[in-house]
Amino acid sequence: MNAMMTLVRRELIEHRASWAVNSVFGALFVVAALLAVVGLVRVGGIGDGMTVFDFGQGADAVEISAALKVLFMPMAAVMASVTAFVVFFYLLDALYAERKDRSILFWKSLPVSDLRTVASKYLTGVAAIPLLTILVFLVTAILVWLIGSMTLLWAGTGAGFTSGPGALAHVTGMLAYLLLVQALWFVPLHGWLLLVSAFAKRAVLGWALLPPILVVVAERTLLGSTHFAKWLGHRFSGGFELAFQGDGQGMMINIEGGQAAEVMVPALGEMLTPGRLLAAPSLWVGIALGLALLAGAVWLRRWRDES
Repeated sequence: MNAMMTLVRRELIEHRASWAVNSVFGALFVVAALLAVVGLVRVGGIGDGMTVFDFGQGADAVEISAALKVLFMPMAAVMASVTAFVVFFYLLDALYAERKDRSILFWKSLPVSDLRTVASKYLTGVAAIPLLTILVFLVTAILVWLIGSMTLLWAGTGAGFTSGPGALAHVTGMLAYLLLVQALWFVPLHGWLLLVSAFAKRAVLGWALLPPILVVVAERTLLGSTHFAKWLGHRFSGGFELAFQGDGQGMMINIEGGQAAEVMVPALGEMLTPGRLLAAPSLWVGIALGLALLAGAVWLRRWRDES
């Protein structure tokens, strides 16, 4: 266990972009929040005739909690999407880079098996990087929450400070669930990326994308069908359709002396359907296929060192 933790820590140190990209987005969200506060102080209005004082004095704790959730959710969605791209390029480069710079000769001289090395890179992509994403989101959301709460305090209410923890826990739970769904549903994609990374001598992105594109074109040209393209589309989006449902829960914020603003807040218990995802045969077929591809990556790393 300690050896695996050391290998994962090494991956995070050598691939700083795996956690730095989301940190940059987090910093941009904080800067945007500060600029928004400056704009509110200078202008005083938040749109549709409402002022920040109307909102602060007219909204109760429940409505402020709903507004905070709406504020946090786009941040979580952006970071989850960025994480998916970061993991994609990390896994694609993970085994190729050590052959390209010939550091594989050094790492193979150590008493670390190919299975353990590939497993450490896979765990870095599907566990360590998502955990760092959640940490970056928490730090970012807390800073944005404090900025927003101090603005509401200036507007006449301290409810932002008491409403924040619940809203933060709600959205953090959704983000953790979304990242877990990505890790489970994309097992075949991640296995394919590591297999290509272990196989390709150059142009790894082309090797990853070109074969499925050629299969789609060949099937369409020779057979006139699109079964493989539809299967690929299902492998990218089908898991989210199984893991989520519902249109959300509506909540009306009434402002005395101003206009009402409707805030749609998804109900966590109604949106998440983990049972439906885990019961789907396509999930387990994908996991079996992904494990086979990972086994292929281990086998290729054993024999391909470019020496």
